[in-house]
Amino acid sequence: MNAFTKPPGPSGGVQDWSVVIEQSGRYGTVNYREADGSIPMSWEFGGNDVVAIIYFENESVWRTRYPWAAARRSEVLQRVADEVIRQRAPGCQAEIDGQSGWINLRQISPPPISPRAQHLAFRERKAKLMTIIAVTLLALAAAAIGFKTLFSVKSSTGSPLGLSVRAPEHIATLIQSLEAYVPSLHRNPENDRYRLALLLTPQDGHSPGKMILIAKQLRGQEFNLVKLLGCDGTTVWFNLNGIGGVNLKSGKLIGEADLRRTNPSLDESWDDQRRMDFDQHLRVTSADRQRIYEVTPETLQAVPASPRAAQFPFDSKPLDFLASGVRPSSAEWLGLHSTKAAAVHYKPNSWLARLNRAEDVKEMRSFYRSQLGPELDRGNREILSQERVSPDEYFNAAFVRAGSEADALRLSAPDGFLMIYTSKPSLGGTTMLARVDTAGKIIWKTDTGLERFKLAQILPDARFIAFTGTRPPVPDKVSEPLLVFVDNQSGVASTISLWQ
Repeated sequence: MNAFTKPPGPSGGVQDWSVVIEQSGRYGTVNYREADGSIPMSWEFGGNDVVAIIYFENESVWRTRYPWAAARRSEVLQRVADEVIRQRAPGCQAEIDGQSGWINLRQISPPPISPRAQHLAFRERKAKLMTIIAVTLLALAAAAIGFKTLFSVKSSTGSPLGLSVRAPEHIATLIQSLEAYVPSLHRNPENDRYRLALLLTPQDGHSPGKMILIAKQLRGQEFNLVKLLGCDGTTVWFNLNGIGGVNLKSGKLIGEADLRRTNPSLDESWDDQRRMDFDQHLRVTSADRQRIYEVTPETLQAVPASPRAAQFPFDSKPLDFLASGVRPSSAEWLGLHSTKAAAVHYKPNSWLARLNRAEDVKEMRSFYRSQLGPELDRGNREILSQERVSPDEYFNAAFVRAGSEADALRLSAPDGFLMIYTSKPSLGGTTMLARVDTAGKIIWKTDTGLERFKLAQILPDARFIAFTGTRPPVPDKVSEPLLVFVDNQSGVASTISLWQ
């Protein structure tokens, strides 16, 4: 994480505003700050000549959340663009689209090369090319038949790339692996080539998975923006230098050409990844940005769709799928709280919101049962009474949500919920899962074997919940990436290595 001080003013002083940039891998945040408040934005690395893309709220949201800066919106955006270029992207210029909510930082093209310099460069390339051809011919003449097969290094074990997504009967994961190569004393890693495949792992955890090849002979830099977008029930969609998909039933690859052929009127829209997103279906915006379409899973036909509220552009974290409590009945609350939280935030006469996200606080928590008053606007209820269910405590415990913006996952036969907690309050603690009835009684509990503080994903499901992450660290070894399924009825866990 990197933070920067306020930029110098025109006379050498300090401005009354600042821009703070934070980075986590290929993504991060940009915060514009003044005395009246701050405006959070998000960024990610771009592709081709676009060095980075900064996302911000549309004008209507801006007026509601940041009224103190609404009249100066263009000025603030220009400040952000100029300051990010000064701090991180010298040699770039900004392209600001206030209506769509993004700033592109593009690399400025170098000055044109003189004709003489071009001629000299051509002669140098020609000389190198002739040398390479001569050396290659000599090497081929001297090589024995079958040399490549005999001495080449086989393709490496594949490793997971990015986050997984849930399909109707599988968990889909991108697997990247190095292609076979012939070793040499002066091996250049830039010459390495990779293949990309989609691993479909059955959610029962017992049947073997299926690997579907997506592409091969890829350069390392071609993986910069690769990720899974989601599954619409028929197709798993991904981004690999353009939109693509895998049909779950046939295993057939779907590309831009298929989408263009089916939707000729939207031909230009498939070129720009910024016009596409995923929300249960693949969605695309027309080239004039006036219409939105959803791709029908069975036919690939794009049909008109309604606009939806702007969403955070990055993937959800495990904490987004955790809640501090559940409602066994409309007037009852079963919470997982520390002694302090129960006495301060969930005491009688306090107010309980409809969605209560769990906090990532390393503390011991116990079950508390409360009675609630009538529901008021926005689902708020008053806590009328509170009692601790038992003295048992669980480290960093929380209930599992059905989705990042949904209520807790509720199970039946018997009625209950899923609780996640950490096996011990120290490094190396693993992710524990327990099924709890509506009275706060543990029905079963199981150890997933995944390090809690390196847990990558929670993939909820009413029958088989799934997790991705790594084993606890072992000295001098790389932690193995795992996919773990747990049967919600029996609590039996199935572990699959994502080293494929």
